[in-house]
Amino acid sequence: MHFNPPLNLMELTIFLAQILSLIYLATGLGILADKNRFRTLYDEMLRDSPLMYFMGILALVVGFIIVSFHNVWVTDWPVIVTVTGWLSLIKGILLVVMPKVILRHARFWLPRLQGAGVLVLVLGLVLGYFGFLA
Repeated sequence: MHFNPPLNLMELTIFLAQILSLIYLATGLGILADKNRFRTLYDEMLRDSPLMYFMGILALVVGFIIVSFHNVWVTDWPVIVTVTGWLSLIKGILLVVMPKVILRHARFWLPRLQGAGVLVLVLGLVLGYFGFLA
């Protein structure tokens, strides 16, 4: 059974870009505003196995929804939404099946949290531009 969403593809792309941009903008700004709070948050999250499992299920579901309805491989900005969906799906699977892989990846980024905040903020700005302004 295949579900057809009520939105056309471009409307869906814009909607997903808006949601993702708000999440990335808030996260990027949060990291840049209070890096130590986010470092503590991530440290605690990485030590909490049930929370990591829950976050894995959540990432898996969000990624699956995005790639199910927006698996668009073009040489234009909508591919950012598709890649984000696939990365979320892969991250979710890894968090559930092989959390140590994610732990190693997270330990790499924790000392570089300021740079990660900038990257997340830039991604949020790009998606926000296309989702809200373009």
